[in-house]
Amino acid sequence: MLGSSSTEPTVSVVIPLYNKGKYVERALTSVLAQTYQPFEIIVIDDGSTDDGPENVLKLNDPGIILIRQENRGPGAARNTGLAMAKGKYVSFLDADDEWLPSFLETGLLLLEDDKAKISAVWTGYYRSPSMEKNTDLYGELKNGVYEINSKTAIKLIQQIINLIWTCTAIIKTDIAKKWSGFFDRYKCLMGEDKYLFLKLLFNERIGIISEPHGIYHTEASDLCSNSQNRYFEIPPYILHPEDLIASCPQSKKHLKKRLLAVLAIEIVEILAKLGRAKEAQEIFDRFFDIGYPYSKGLFRVSLLIKLAPILPTARWFWHYIKLMLQWQNRQTLK
Repeated sequence: MLGSSSTEPTVSVVIPLYNKGKYVERALTSVLAQTYQPFEIIVIDDGSTDDGPENVLKLNDPGIILIRQENRGPGAARNTGLAMAKGKYVSFLDADDEWLPSFLETGLLLLEDDKAKISAVWTGYYRSPSMEKNTDLYGELKNGVYEINSKTAIKLIQQIINLIWTCTAIIKTDIAKKWSGFFDRYKCLMGEDKYLFLKLLFNERIGIISEPHGIYHTEASDLCSNSQNRYFEIPPYILHPEDLIASCPQSKKHLKKRLLAVLAIEIVEILAKLGRAKEAQEIFDRFFDIGYPYSKGLFRVSLLIKLAPILPTARWFWHYIKLMLQWQNRQTLK
């Protein structure tokens, strides 16, 4: 069994905090309730304007370190905590999410397995308020150790990407630092975590524990419906793919390009459906005019881009029609 003495492996927990005063005590309580106690808890207040920092201090726990900085985004906040981390391992929990008591112990048991030889581990999680397992949403991914090579199927990599989440990751601290942590060149609010994870996936052996050991509170997140509104932010792994390619071993560069092309198509489709035709076209051209290896569905995506100016109105009209039909059905049943 893992212990919490100074001779045992230790973990630093980093919690970025920005205007989550309503939830941060829940997050901290879930860390303090772990069956494996962390070495330290570092809360980075990223310029909050609510009572979040005060709620952290109210816990009056000497094991919690509170650091304040100006608002620079979640990537920068996590990197501040990463730079301070003293533990052999580091884990990141958003202030509006929580862990089940088993999270750290379960992940560390795999990380400490000499046969596994992994640098990072992810567990599954529940999505609140529905409490569905993320594996139910994205397909079953077997527990085990994964190491991507030049012949790994894109579909498998997508399954891994769909499973891994910042709040259910435990990473060797020196490895997280080696790959420069999270994207923080500007105040990025979406995809700053995947930017790091894509480096880890193509350079390290990773472990997957698909059973849920955390809870992602979509009802508390400002970003969970980001792809459904006009403020959708283009993630940095699409805006800056060259950095990810450069960090990839030569034998895997072609596979990395294929994966990024698939991810780019997904982003182009979202932008087109939101009516943002210019940005969709720019990304489409950026990827496929320079030879990214992807051909499936390009004609359909090109058509979506051309229809982009009318798609938001069409979607609204269709939604209105469905509501009217539902209302008529209810009236008929009365």
